[in-house]
Amino acid sequence: MKLVTIIMAGGSGRRFWPLSRESRAKQSLALFSERTLLAQTIERIQPLCDDVTVVSSVKQKKSIDQDVRAFKNTGVIYEPSGRNTAPCIMLALHAIKAKNKEDCAVLVLPADHFIQDSESFRKTVSKGVKYLSEHTESIGTIGIEPAYPEIGFGYIRKNKMIKDGIFSVKSFEEKPALEKAKLFVESGNYLWNAGIFLFSLDTMLNEFRTVNPDIYETVVKINSFNAIDAAGYNSVRSISFDYAIMEKTKRPVFTIPGDFGWSDVGNWLAYYELLEKDESGNAAKGKAHFIDCVNSLVFNQTDKAVFLFNRNCELIIAIDDVILSASLNDHQELRKISEYLARIGKTELL
Repeated sequence: MKLVTIIMAGGSGRRFWPLSRESRAKQSLALFSERTLLAQTIERIQPLCDDVTVVSSVKQKKSIDQDVRAFKNTGVIYEPSGRNTAPCIMLALHAIKAKNKEDCAVLVLPADHFIQDSESFRKTVSKGVKYLSEHTESIGTIGIEPAYPEIGFGYIRKNKMIKDGIFSVKSFEEKPALEKAKLFVESGNYLWNAGIFLFSLDTMLNEFRTVNPDIYETVVKINSFNAIDAAGYNSVRSISFDYAIMEKTKRPVFTIPGDFGWSDVGNWLAYYELLEKDESGNAAKGKAHFIDCVNSLVFNQTDKAVFLFNRNCELIIAIDDVILSASLNDHQELRKISEYLARIGKTELL
């Protein structure tokens, strides 16, 4: 079965401020190599895929174009405004259907995740495509074997095994409290929901038409993907794909557990945890020196050296126009800085 891919590349990346901005979200950052997260996502799937459609915000056009133009069989659609993941996916499906008259398998990927083992990831996808080609009425997900009780992710509850390494899905669970997350992990019956979906093109178009006709009818009226009418698209209901489809569908849903070194790299702490560290737990990108420091991170894009003295769990981000000093323990609170900048009118730093 032919495979095409949708890569969702929206978002503002406020938890990665000041490196990320409204015009350059997390997927446009080169955090682990010379390649951005988006470029790595495209590279990772291209050996399996005939066509890639990236969906992003028009605010990020400059940074997204730089990545997309480097790849063959890769196009991009710019939303005039973010309407969450369900309209984003429906928009891409509409564009894909315009190019593919026959049914095909569709893989949906976030643009800004880290995957350590690309070959294992592709094998997992291939297993899903093979199953989908025999069960085109089904909707699939790739879940992640949980490494610890994470409260920041949704969970997929596995049901019985329906084929070797493939399970039916009993339910989708919201982000749990810590005690509940511990029970999920201990049971062995739950996977992290990584937002990776797999389905047939015609099946999902029919699902939108049936379950979310308002979204379907508005999006299919779009006849130019180069200049989407802002007023029309902004009228689309903002809702996630999980809420709009996965929690409402009556179709059989399957999941494949993935174990390929996945991280959503959701904040500076998650990034720090993926980096190589010294004997005191310090990590650095760029010129940095640690004296009597433990468990700290310096990300330095300037020519000046950063010296950190007698600090624990310190975060220093140094770029051309901003220096940020914070605690790594406050990684979830950094969006407050963006709120502060908007309040005082410093929009040039957003």
